[in-house]
Amino acid sequence: MQKTPDTHGDVMILTADCVLPVSSPPIHRGAVAIQKSKIMAVGKETDLCTRFPNLPRRDLMGCILMPGLVNAHTHLELSSLKGCLASSQDFISWILTLINKKKSMTEVEVRESVRSGVEDALASGTTCVGEVTNTPFSLTEMNERGLRGLLFLEVLGRTVDDPGRWQEEWTRKIRALQSESGNRMTIGLSPHSPYSLSEEMLQLLSGLLEKDPLPYTIHIAESREEMDYFYHHRGAIPTRLFPAVGWEAQTVPRISGSPLSYLDGFGLVTNRLLAVHGVHLDSSDLDRLHEAHAGVVICPRSNQMLGVGQPPVEAMVEAGLSVGLGTDSLASNTSLSLWDEMRHLRSLFKTQGTLSSGTILQMATLGGARGLGLESVIGSIETGKEADLIAVTWQRSDRNDPAADLIEKTGKDHIRMVMVSGKVLLDN
Repeated sequence: MQKTPDTHGDVMILTADCVLPVSSPPIHRGAVAIQKSKIMAVGKETDLCTRFPNLPRRDLMGCILMPGLVNAHTHLELSSLKGCLASSQDFISWILTLINKKKSMTEVEVRESVRSGVEDALASGTTCVGEVTNTPFSLTEMNERGLRGLLFLEVLGRTVDDPGRWQEEWTRKIRALQSESGNRMTIGLSPHSPYSLSEEMLQLLSGLLEKDPLPYTIHIAESREEMDYFYHHRGAIPTRLFPAVGWEAQTVPRISGSPLSYLDGFGLVTNRLLAVHGVHLDSSDLDRLHEAHAGVVICPRSNQMLGVGQPPVEAMVEAGLSVGLGTDSLASNTSLSLWDEMRHLRSLFKTQGTLSSGTILQMATLGGARGLGLESVIGSIETGKEADLIAVTWQRSDRNDPAADLIEKTGKDHIRMVMVSGKVLLDN
């Protein structure tokens, strides 16, 4: 493999057996020209090398060059909990066990857990994450390693003593992180879920987000217990979860309906919303999300491990929603590899043949970028976008479908190069 300097700001041409832009058809014997952090041109190798004859060139022989993967929903601080929570638990038991595990973690353990998660994600070709956290460690570790991402500060709780002070404190937290975020990280909010926030807190959040147009993400319609709570005001959430965390006195919703319609009542279904999981979203919910231009991210392996069901992926695609893919955390998954997530999703729909390999690969790249509001920056190989690219060993088959080859066969050992903003972060 021909080497060129990997310092930030290089002008170079990368060539590969195939360039897979995602937003357009594959280019066999393709090339990408990079200037500083940006993609300057993309096309056939012969055309770009003729157009830019004096640029340094790196030949990624035997590789597919494609956009970096976008893991649109993670909790990296839980990476050390892999295998620690029994998958046989029901959803509420799993939450309560997770709460106790998190309480026992020291700051040093949390930071090491984040660091481990960052390295794990990077090794599988992830260049951008939608990270939910309530510590500053994710920002520090992702910045130090060079990843791109959206950092969503988690908001959780059902009581607030001083609403004015609450909003001031959250605004201060946001501004402090924004001052440290740099040009690859964006700060947003993550209201945990409709059931873990009171009406008062949802109103406060709505007011805060109206004043400060931040992106935000929320776990919604994930479990049957959540649906039972919002439709029937009963079940394990009010009888087991609330008492266990000291919320016995909390009231149930004043109206019955879907969790999304409840959230919509506070003005929180907008084009800045990224809805996570959505296992039990119905057709009217999907129509409302589409109308609002909101994004959705699905985490099918996490859903399977927790036994909550599987999201209506086909209906989401048919409704015209922007669908991204996430691994969630290692507390409810076996890896942070989106290749594993894509293979799992493909296996769910392989017999029906309703989700193509190209559609699934797009979810792990451009779909996630759209959900995070970064579609003009990353997610596909296009002129003017950031050079967030990965080179993957192409284990070619006879089917003439590079996306299918990638999804079926790619593992960490096949990631040859990872680049963010034109800077090589991993070179095998």
